[in-house]
Order: sequence, then structure tokens, then C-alpha cells
Amino acid sequence: MTMLGNLFSWLITALFGVLFLLLVYESWAIITHHTPITDYVRPAVHEHPVWAFAISIVIGVLLGHFLWGPASGRTSPGDGQA
Repeated sequence: MTMLGNLFSWLITALFGVLFLLLVYESWAIITHHTPITDYVRPAVHEHPVWAFAISIVIGVLLGHFLWGPASGRTSPGDGQA
């Protein structure tokens, strides 16, 4: 079970690392007047609003789960297991 927990932790760390790099690129693009990611996302959202809504709900649920998740279990900061 420890190996599975370590893999889970590394996957979540990698996910947040990728999100951080995307935000860094977005900031750099805005500062240097290059095309930011939002200029590619906006037309896709206007073209497929239902998919955009569904994806935003999934992202919100995942962020809420990991940032404000249970106080015990695999995703908790403490040692207790549920």
C-alpha cells in the first residue's frame, strides 16, 4: 500500500507542477506580448460551451478535493488512515 501511496503522491505533485508551469507560461506570454494560452482556449469555449462547463466542474471538484479534502486518509496531511 505504501508504494501505491507514493505513486499517488507523485502523480498529484506532477499535476500541480504542470499547472504551475502553465501559469508561468501564461504570465510570461502576457508580459512579453506573445500569444497566451487563453487566446486558444476562449474560441474553444465559445465553440463547445457544454464541454467547457463540464471540464470546469471536474477541475473544480478535483481542486476542492485536494485542497479542502478530508482530515484523514490518503490525501490528508496527518498520519491517520480512514
